[in-house]
Amino acid sequence: MSTSLERWMVSRSRAQLAATVACGLLAQAMLVVHALCLARLLAQAMEGASLHPWLAIGLAALVLRGVLVWLEEWWAQQVGMRTRAVLRERLLARLMRLGPAWAAARPTGELQATLVAAVDAVQVHASRHVPSLLGAVLGCALALGALAWVDAGCALLLAVFVLGQPLLDRLWLRRHMPGASGVMAALAAFGAQLLDSLRGMETLWAFGASARWRMRLAEQAARLRAESMHTLRATLLRTGLTRFVGLAGMASVLGWGSWQLGQGRLDAASLLAVLLLSREAFRPLERLEKAFHAAWAARDGLHAIDALLHAPLPVPEPQRPGPAPADGRISMSGVCFAHDQGQEPGRPEVLHGLDLDIADGEWVALVGPSGVGKSTLLSLLWRAADPRRGMVCLGGRDLRELSLAQLRSRVALVAQDTLLFSGSLEDNLRMASPQACLRDIKAVLRDVQLADLVDSLPQGLQTEVGEFGAHLSGGQRQRLALARALLRRAPVLLLDEPTSSADPRTEQALLQVLRPLRGRRTLVMAAHRLETAREADRIVVLENGRVAEQGTHDDLLRRGGRYARLWAASQAKRTTEVAA
Repeated sequence: MSTSLERWMVSRSRAQLAATVACGLLAQAMLVVHALCLARLLAQAMEGASLHPWLAIGLAALVLRGVLVWLEEWWAQQVGMRTRAVLRERLLARLMRLGPAWAAARPTGELQATLVAAVDAVQVHASRHVPSLLGAVLGCALALGALAWVDAGCALLLAVFVLGQPLLDRLWLRRHMPGASGVMAALAAFGAQLLDSLRGMETLWAFGASARWRMRLAEQAARLRAESMHTLRATLLRTGLTRFVGLAGMASVLGWGSWQLGQGRLDAASLLAVLLLSREAFRPLERLEKAFHAAWAARDGLHAIDALLHAPLPVPEPQRPGPAPADGRISMSGVCFAHDQGQEPGRPEVLHGLDLDIADGEWVALVGPSGVGKSTLLSLLWRAADPRRGMVCLGGRDLRELSLAQLRSRVALVAQDTLLFSGSLEDNLRMASPQACLRDIKAVLRDVQLADLVDSLPQGLQTEVGEFGAHLSGGQRQRLALARALLRRAPVLLLDEPTSSADPRTEQALLQVLRPLRGRRTLVMAAHRLETAREADRIVVLENGRVAEQGTHDDLLRRGGRYARLWAASQAKRTTEVAA
């Protein structure tokens, strides 16, 4: 287990854990009282004395124990729910801080297993195993103390087995536990395959690959089953070992007590008390064992959670952020960047010594072949990552000197893959500006030519968009994403190939939205289609990680350079498509 994470869990629920342990210890005390009452009842019955006092005490102990067990369970649930809520909140906050690039480099199923299955396992560990661990120490001491009051020799003999059981258990775990800890990894792998199957069902059907993919899923499920059965065998063998030690201890004490009874050193009532109390001495250890079975699943989960919480930040916050930029000027000097540069230092650079200056309010289009680094350049501007070398500035300030909150308030992004969340149109718009008034929302909808569509809907802004915006067309999703970015009112607007999957009509509609922004906001657009790029104030052609040439559409055509060749190729392709 991660010791630091366990300490953190205990510190977050110290009062609730104390209440859980206290109720459990008092419930154990009631069992001890009940055992002593049974022994006294036997003695009273043999002597022909009244049974009422001890019977009343025994019944009261049982009733009180029931109340204490209920309270213990209630407090344990409080510990578990608090741990799950706080831990999941902390994990999500860390994941958001690590950013989309970090998350994209990892299987979705692995992250889901960490956020869901691992947290649930840790919840059980916090609510069951931690209280049981403390309760076992105090509960065993209480039972042995009561047994010593009846007969010190029996208590000493039983103490050997009570102390020996966890020691033997620890030695067994050290030998066998490392080989039975792959359940969480197998669950993550199976979850990733299952998510891919659900998301790619249309593709699997189209290519007739359903049967092959089903076999891969079956293999992952078989691996998960094998790991689960291996862990189950290990835990069952452990249970058998600990139960054997417990029964051997009770049998030894019973034998010693019977010998003392034959010698006249112990009466029958005391022997019964010894037998009952020896059973109660092992009860806390049995509870600990059951809790440990549940906590075993948390072992891998704690490692995964700890790894996520301590993953290095790709873009660290400055210790003392400077003032926010005064305008939307952008400057990039000597910028070098390679994907996964923190993990693979030898990977080739996508951007290599790039220099670029963009004036406040200028509309710049980035063009070039696929993979040349257009989207990468945009990601550096909103600081999804930091360059390996060089400097990126906004308003004359190095981005690394700005807090992420400052930067997000100054830069808005329309990503290439438009993502809308399940909810209403208004919910998706307010994600950019929760405090925006209805007038501002309707204004941006008019700007992106969605106002008439929204007004025609029976529920208006409360219309559900469906999962990933499934109830909207591709063009409507793109325009809604643009409206969301405009509602942010950021001085810099980044557009990552906004018309790559749009038809000509949608492309023209988007350009009509962007034209009025000229001079009012700094627009930086990665352009897939050169027809879109020609609208910009300046076109920047990227090649080999650097700026190959730049200028207006007409200037670049007159030069007859790289852009002119790209334009000629695009026009030839367009002519061929029209002819077809």
